[in-house]
Amino acid sequence: MPDNKKLIKGLKAKIEAIVIAIPREIEAYEYYMEMAAQYEDQASREMFEFLAKQEMAHKDSLEKILTDLEKQLEKARTG
Repeated sequence: MPDNKKLIKGLKAKIEAIVIAIPREIEAYEYYMEMAAQYEDQASREMFEFLAKQEMAHKDSLEKILTDLEKQLEKARTG
């Protein structure tokens, strides 16, 4: 049983970190899109749009990991 408690604690810590990270990815996306809108030259706009797209990819990856961790947590809790 102590191993299960340790597993649950570890899963909760990972979930908490991801829950904190997801909004930061969204903030970074919004920042890069704002920066893209400030530049008239195509190269600058494309660079910031690329960075924004990367942030959304990070967010999507984190959401998938979060879903998996939540499933693991539920399994650990129920046995």
